[in-house]
Amino acid sequence: MKEQPNIIAFSIVLGLVLMALDAYVLGHWTRFVQRHSMNRWWHRSMWLTSLTMFSLYWYVVYRRHFFRMDGVDVVLMGLFTLWSMPKLAIGIVLLVKDAVRACKAAASWLMRRFRSTDSDVVASAEDASVMTRRDFFGKAGWSLSAVPYVLVGNGMYRTLYDFQVYELDVVIPNLPRAFEGMRLAQISDIHAGSFPDHRPFQEVRRILAMHKPDMIAITGDFVNAKPSELAVIDGELQRLHAPEGVYASLGNHDHYNTDAEHADLVKAIRSRGIDLLVNERRILTAGSERLVIAGTDNTGFKQRFARLEQALGDATEEDAVILLAHDPTFWEREVVGSPVGLMLAGHTHGGQLGVQLMGFEWSPAQYVYKQWAGLYAIGAQHVYVNRGIGTVGPPMRIGIPPEITMLTLRRPAADRGLA
Repeated sequence: MKEQPNIIAFSIVLGLVLMALDAYVLGHWTRFVQRHSMNRWWHRSMWLTSLTMFSLYWYVVYRRHFFRMDGVDVVLMGLFTLWSMPKLAIGIVLLVKDAVRACKAAASWLMRRFRSTDSDVVASAEDASVMTRRDFFGKAGWSLSAVPYVLVGNGMYRTLYDFQVYELDVVIPNLPRAFEGMRLAQISDIHAGSFPDHRPFQEVRRILAMHKPDMIAITGDFVNAKPSELAVIDGELQRLHAPEGVYASLGNHDHYNTDAEHADLVKAIRSRGIDLLVNERRILTAGSERLVIAGTDNTGFKQRFARLEQALGDATEEDAVILLAHDPTFWEREVVGSPVGLMLAGHTHGGQLGVQLMGFEWSPAQYVYKQWAGLYAIGAQHVYVNRGIGTVGPPMRIGIPPEITMLTLRRPAADRGLA
């Protein structure tokens, strides 16, 4: 088994934190039910559901590595996510409410220390009025607690496979005139084990076919771990086609297996008609002009399999070079300053959680990865980070839909002005 991140401790800590959060929220719910003399099964049923869901969580953690989940594990983790994720929003609201209540209680205690006995009747009336308002807002608050469940449910069952096409022009240094306007499609992070069946990837293939790219690039993570996962999308993968070819690189998940399984995965990808570039390159030619398509194995996330010099071969600063490399951290680490004009990456999934609104985009992923989604540049060199089409961990996307990228290659403005 090749090296992979050890997240057992993370899984245990995360589980304990989520259990504490669940107990905190359900404790509030129990007190609300009891205060309003509701049937006790209103809170008992929630505690039983919590016990069931956390049993599923610990079962999945015990049975499979988070990064290796597929099939039934993904379904079970989905159920747990639907139960636990909304508690994050509810818990924050309850924490703020408890903090405000504690401050008010402290202020009230101080005021009572200096109140006269004659004002006690007025204070009692005020307290009764406060209790009435508190009951009203309490009922309204618990009614609104359904909103996070709606958002998470939408992220799991609608946004999850709501594939978005991102179209943009990218300037490639030294791009030959013959390749001006070439359309390159990129998909990334398929994670075939995360799909329930072939239909999501069938939709990806349909969208690609509709846009008629000249070339298709797949930037790693074909599977979560096992080569057998490819069977889910086998037919659709074989039908991918572009006039200039379908090229690919490997990702970190493609190494989460034994040497024999990894060899089987590489063989399986190539047998589907995909030109898998493992530290190698291909040359697209048009007359005497050429475009270099290179691909490295993964470096990043505790792996160092990339051999950039080997992949580039005899490519020089005079060449137009496009590099397929899964992890975007590889760009500043080794690619900047090389002959590569454009690097295509993935890996981040855009965080699978975030906000996209009127040109504004935010995700927790941006605090982990400097280049986390979209196009970035240093000088004349660019890297594009695709948000992925599959998922890892919770089968969910909230605010960050899966992505298919359509890039149109452009020559630098100075070159376009030449006759």
